[in-house]
Amino acid sequence: MQELGLSQQQQMRLRLNPKQVRFGRVLEMSAPEFEDEVRRAIDENPALEEVQSPEAELRADDEGNEFNESAEDLQRADFANDDDIPSYRLNSPSDPNYEYREPTAIDESISADELLMAQLADFDLTDIQREIARYVIGNIDSNGYLTRSANEIADDIAMGAGVYVEPDQVCEAIDLVRSLDPAGIAARDLRDCLLLQLQRRDPADEATARATEIVRDRFDLFSRKRFDKIKEAMQLSDEQFAHALRVITTLNPKPASSLETFDSDDRLRHIVPDYNVDVSDDGQVTVQLAGRVPELVIEQSFNISDEATAPNRRDREAAAFIRARRDEAAEFIDMAHRRSATLMAVIEAIIRLQPEFFHSFDRADLRPMVLRNIQELTGLDLSVISRATASKYMMTPQGMFALKSLFSEGVGDDGATSSHAIEQAIRTIISAEDSANPLSDADICQQLKNKGMDVARRTVAKYRERLGFPIARLRRN
Repeated sequence: MQELGLSQQQQMRLRLNPKQVRFGRVLEMSAPEFEDEVRRAIDENPALEEVQSPEAELRADDEGNEFNESAEDLQRADFANDDDIPSYRLNSPSDPNYEYREPTAIDESISADELLMAQLADFDLTDIQREIARYVIGNIDSNGYLTRSANEIADDIAMGAGVYVEPDQVCEAIDLVRSLDPAGIAARDLRDCLLLQLQRRDPADEATARATEIVRDRFDLFSRKRFDKIKEAMQLSDEQFAHALRVITTLNPKPASSLETFDSDDRLRHIVPDYNVDVSDDGQVTVQLAGRVPELVIEQSFNISDEATAPNRRDREAAAFIRARRDEAAEFIDMAHRRSATLMAVIEAIIRLQPEFFHSFDRADLRPMVLRNIQELTGLDLSVISRATASKYMMTPQGMFALKSLFSEGVGDDGATSSHAIEQAIRTIISAEDSANPLSDADICQQLKNKGMDVARRTVAKYRERLGFPIARLRRN
């Protein structure tokens, strides 16, 4: 028998209203993303209008007359006289017989996949073989390695193309792709990649034969630079091993890098700054928001409607529509102003906390700084500061810097040294070391202590790995 009853329970929940959610999303946007958001809002909301700057002076000539030259007139003015003007410039676009079209840039980039597929034209393949090879090529990563097994590719073909193929057929296609140029393409791992390249070299060459044996049978020792053990096991002299090593070092560990694709997306991919930072001759730091966000206002006709005084239902509905659009526009304008004010407050606080860096722009001069330090100066919430610094960049006289890269925890017992300074010091020490006798982590730790940076050896190891430097034995040349 079930019993019914009532109970009370207290819970604490943090709920964000829709305005806070929208502001958080806008705050995370980079400068180009926010420009697109502004344009989208202007297009969708007729109550939102951008302030047009005065253009009367720009449209008038020196005598005050209105400037009314056409684009064709301006283009013809680029030539010294009419005889120099090409014939197509003399034809008016309004002429019904005018057929000229201004040449436009065409993307002629060829992807790495297309370059590999083009090589398959030299082989007599059936449609299913070519389809399998296309799937194999599509699973090659940016370095040139095959990332999936034959069984997985067979499943992909069954689900994607609706064709059932045997794993043996996929293996045949993999072998075919591995025979294409560049050598080493579609390798399973680094060892396989090097072996594929060595197989295309003259096997009668002694250095090539020894290099092949080293990679095939003793790759683990080779990867850990246990060269003495390799020479002892293969009974090689220093000169013989040096010749074999020279062959291996000429191989390409990333075969796909030789496929020059000139991808237009790669050419156009770049970082747009959110701030422009400048330093005057007297050391004064000035900063302003980058981008081309126009000044926004509410369109004038949306400020005169009053829903309460509308005489009939249709007018009241129209007045309600106008009021809703006007409120949305006012909210977006307020959000844009809050975004600008928040971003400026954060960057100004960073400048106050990092005065040395903003004069030298050297990461070694960065002080320990966390989000809570910005909060103490601005009073902003930590989540707001985190969003305001996410994916934000500033252009300085010394190049581009990500705002997130300026933050670091204090290192050492006193916490007065930033992790950036430790990393810079480690990079300098390793770059200046003797490559024949590289420094151990304990040696690097001692040199840092000599410079006044009291850090533990495990801390040195952590930052060394973060910088991409291997242990001392693997750095020995």
